[in-house]
Amino acid sequence: MSRKIRIYPPVIVTALVALIFAVMAISSIVAEAEREAAGQQAPPLITLAQPTETPWPTAEPQPTPEPTYTSMIHSYDWDGEDERMLAKIAMAEAEGESVEGKALVILVVLNRVWSDEFPDSIEEVIFQKNQFSPVAEGGRYWTTEPDAGCYEALELVMGGWDESQGAFYFESTGRDGWHSQNLEFLFEFGGHKFYR
Repeated sequence: MSRKIRIYPPVIVTALVALIFAVMAISSIVAEAEREAAGQQAPPLITLAQPTETPWPTAEPQPTPEPTYTSMIHSYDWDGEDERMLAKIAMAEAEGESVEGKALVILVVLNRVWSDEFPDSIEEVIFQKNQFSPVAEGGRYWTTEPDAGCYEALELVMGGWDESQGAFYFESTGRDGWHSQNLEFLFEFGGHKFYR
């Protein structure tokens, strides 16, 4: 004869656990009230001896700085055509860069998509006028094909990697143009400087 184990719904289990805790709390309160009525003191808590001197100086707690950037990677659902465009712009802008360097270019595009200051789709961001020079007629976007590093970069980003600090712009490290004079510099990585 087989035995069946009864599985109770979580609501019932939660209610029983809450009831047990409530009974224990009430018992504790009643016991404390009875001790006070009888003039008894509650049993002392165990205390550790306090040192008379602090063996080392204590630092005052510092407030935790508020994060200035929260990644939005998992809030956008892209399709195969979006992936192809991201890989192509990564190749066109960062062909000689590492996988992370290519991923940062992809993240700049995605940061713009998530921002209210730019268009709402990957295609519109990449082809927005005067934003990414390789998409101009005859530019590198049209003449190169993504390499394996571009697809590794895409997988890295899709897996949650985001070291972009919310960058919206980048330029080559050898240049000090409009970006460096008008935008907030964030960091330099590989052959690019990144701005917000």
